[in-house]
Amino acid sequence: MWKYKNLGLVIVITVIGYNVYDYFKVKKSIRKDGIEECSKKIRVTNPEIDKKIADKYCECAFDNLGENYKNSNVGAEKILENEKSIMQDCLNKAKQ
Repeated sequence: MWKYKNLGLVIVITVIGYNVYDYFKVKKSIRKDGIEECSKKIRVTNPEIDKKIADKYCECAFDNLGENYKNSNVGAEKILENEKSIMQDCLNKAKQ
């Protein structure tokens, strides 16, 4: 009986561990896709900006603004209005 309890515990721990791993893998993938989409949009509207700079800018913007607005219905123009200084800092850091 003790052997089966240990086996059951190992299975439960394995399943939970896999689910946690999968969660972070999917979260990282979604973030990467978001950064790529943001970078593409930045380069379309500003063709003089290099891909590397656009990627750094979008990564900085996601890091600084993503948590504030992830479940929000606030439009892009309102976000820009509220967070212009943060986004300008991100652009300056990306260009360095």
